[in-house]
Amino acid sequence: MNLWQSLFIAVDMLRLHKLRAFLTMLGVIIGVMAVTLIVMLSEGFRSYINTEFKRLGADTLFVFYDPGRLHRGESTGGIDGLRMADIAYIKNRTQLIDIVSGFSELGGRSVRYGQNEIPDARVRAIDEYFLELNRFEVTDGRKIVARDLRSRANVCLIGADVRDRLFGDAPPLGKRISLGGITLEVIGVLETIEFMGSSTDDQMMVPLTTVQDKWVGDDRLAVIMMRPKPGVSVEAAMQEVWEVMMQKSGNRTIYRVDSRESILNVFAGIVGAAGVILGGIAALSLLVGGIGIMNIMLVSVTERTREIGLRKAVGAKRGAILAQFLVEAAVLSLAGGLIGMGFGWLLGQGVSAITRAMDWLGGAGLMVTFPLWAAIGAAIFSAVVGIVFGIYPAWSASRLDPIVALRTE
Repeated sequence: MNLWQSLFIAVDMLRLHKLRAFLTMLGVIIGVMAVTLIVMLSEGFRSYINTEFKRLGADTLFVFYDPGRLHRGESTGGIDGLRMADIAYIKNRTQLIDIVSGFSELGGRSVRYGQNEIPDARVRAIDEYFLELNRFEVTDGRKIVARDLRSRANVCLIGADVRDRLFGDAPPLGKRISLGGITLEVIGVLETIEFMGSSTDDQMMVPLTTVQDKWVGDDRLAVIMMRPKPGVSVEAAMQEVWEVMMQKSGNRTIYRVDSRESILNVFAGIVGAAGVILGGIAALSLLVGGIGIMNIMLVSVTERTREIGLRKAVGAKRGAILAQFLVEAAVLSLAGGLIGMGFGWLLGQGVSAITRAMDWLGGAGLMVTFPLWAAIGAAIFSAVVGIVFGIYPAWSASRLDPIVALRTE
């Protein structure tokens, strides 16, 4: 009953001194608002990254040629990169891998159709499994298939932006375009897929063997991609591929095996760490808010000295006085925390609306969320701040001598 009475008294004090209470809560409001906004943005980025990686397949594995990891004095053993033979090597020596694919990046290249030219189209040399491993689809026409690789066909897939800039409203299928002195027939248009700021719209994809035989003159690969068999964990598949590549290199650490899942974990860790650091910095304003609460509670003790003396004179225990002022400090801080959460949530929704209006992150914007655990945690933390900084004023009030307090003017 005493606790409820203390709570009602605390609410009355807020009502009677609205402006003073608001100014006292301001530090807590700003601190909780900043922390709330940072949590929402962190969760939004985490959700966006998870969605992007899962859409392309988080179980995809990669093998890179990375001789920079060698120790001083070690040689590469004559291995100068990834080759087509490495694809067959992995297929023949692994039990857990389902599909293996290789591709090369040719960077920005000039592409021409009639009088129309694109100076910076991004060209990739791919095989028949590349689209499947990356969950890419063709919206018009067909994909690059095995017979295109066997015959070194002069065909290509183009993105939507390449299509529009070269052909306008005309149908692109069957048209022949010029790329680096090679004439290619357009056989398909890629579905628009955006990933971490990159898009398929400005890309062209050409059969890997066509590029190797008629352009670059060797069978070197930039990356080898693969997918585990159904039911096989990414970690187990990565370990098997790593052991196979170490055997090939003679235990030289010239290869790096990675996965989208591990890259996702790295990104999530970075976002989480950044959120914790920024949240900690923002939470410093809660310290300022706590000092403000301590200050105003000391003023309140001074103003209500006669009231405290009267309560003690009629039998109030020191614990009851202590509890009353602690509850008042906690209510003051909790109210500030709830207001701060409200403002932070509104700012988060504003960020989401602005990013949608500016067509960021694939047009969907940053979908911010404020988890229930964060809301409960912020409320509890706000109340704890009030209690911690209210201890000294409450302790001072509980130790007042009732006779001296009643004589106070």
